[in-house]
Amino acid sequence: MLKIVDRIRRGQGRREDLNILEEVGNRIGIMPGTTICGLADGAGWPVKNAIRKFRSELESYIKSGTKAQPLALVGAH
Repeated sequence: MLKIVDRIRRGQGRREDLNILEEVGNRIGIMPGTTICGLADGAGWPVKNAIRKFRSELESYIKSGTKAQPLALVGAH
């Protein structure tokens, strides 16, 4: 998943990347007992919700091929 997000961030994202992220997010924690981590069920929520709520913005960003700008740190000099 991180490689796909990094590709999008570098301005090299593809439209199918969003579908891949959404599918992976839907499959994380789908089968109880497949991991010892009790947090697995919630691991996909941020990805699924970001794509569900901001799909059009993400598609526009991917289509433009814009490279993401680094976030400015508060109080950085």
